[in-house]
Amino acid sequence: PEVVVPAAPRPPKTSCRKVFQFLHEIVTAMAVSYPSLSLKLFLQSAVAADSCDLHAIAYEFMSQAFVLYEDELTDSRAQVSALNLMVGTLLSCAGFDAEDYDALITKTTQYAAKLLKKTDQCKMVTLCSHLFYRPDGKYPDAKRSLECLQRGLKIADGCMASSANVHLFVSILDAYLYHLELGSPLIQGKYIEGLAALISEHVDGMDHGEQRQRVEEAYGATLGYVRRRKGEGKERFADIKV
Repeated sequence: PEVVVPAAPRPPKTSCRKVFQFLHEIVTAMAVSYPSLSLKLFLQSAVAADSCDLHAIAYEFMSQAFVLYEDELTDSRAQVSALNLMVGTLLSCAGFDAEDYDALITKTTQYAAKLLKKTDQCKMVTLCSHLFYRPDGKYPDAKRSLECLQRGLKIADGCMASSANVHLFVSILDAYLYHLELGSPLIQGKYIEGLAALISEHVDGMDHGEQRQRVEEAYGATLGYVRRRKGEGKERFADIKV
């Protein structure tokens, strides 16, 4: 019987570069009427371009998202939401050269530090620590990651006029532990112990009620995690006393 050889697939009529150019034009046209949606689309396009090894185009999409953030987003909730997306997007991109990545994460951290509410500043600056010391090991900068954590801690300390904000310290403790386990060389056990002592002091000063109960539950879960890791023989947890 005659062997039928399948026809070779036709080459695509449109290149990825042209597709992204079209996306850029469409999203830019939308931006005036739908800034929040357009910002999300620019970020999604950046991830897609990075995955196609079109890193210059990915950088341009990120830059356009930043322009929208600066020019169009004035509501604090929208800013926090956008910053969460920016951090997630940057952590999803692995193709930027070191200089471009540094420019993007520095700008993102600056946005976080300028948020209107101090509690939002604290949460987002702490979150930005992940940009400088990533799980994939790319672009490691343990010093600047620690600086984000320390700055978040300083901001949180300024929020302690209200005991309702003690949970900020617990979130920062969780971030310290994350970086400790990730292997950041600058995170030491003494930081964990000092922060744990600070949290215990503030919790003791809280009125009994629902707020204190929530903080105690979250803090107790964190301490339980530390003790489990010690019990499992994890080297970086061995000397931590909590």
